[in-house]
Amino acid sequence: MPGTNPLNFVRSFPRNGATGVSRNPRIQLVFNDVDNSVWANRRNQIRLFRGNTSVGINVIRSSSRALRRNIFVIPTSTLRPLTSYRLVILPGLKARNGRRRRLGETVTIRFRTTSHRGIIPEE
Repeated sequence: MPGTNPLNFVRSFPRNGATGVSRNPRIQLVFNDVDNSVWANRRNQIRLFRGNTSVGINVIRSSSRALRRNIFVIPTSTLRPLTSYRLVILPGLKARNGRRRRLGETVTIRFRTTSHRGIIPEE
């Protein structure tokens, strides 16, 4: 049925369960489709937590056509060393290319930071 295909989460960098993640990460979320309408509800649908404490983030999208299916999450301050974090993408995240589509499920990505401010290599 046209217009009923869901928005699908494809992968993230860092991956779920990653350790040694930079304390200043640029978290990359890849979806099957993202367009400009996603930005209307991004702040309420993507969250970062340290335990039960919410961590401030900026959510951006590249203007590059090659990266148009990507959303980038950048913490507003340096993350704590050797600490576990949880990035949550709520099911209400939307895409709309002539039709409304929702993620439809909660996606959780867990990672642990490194002891220093270094950067882990890209895969």
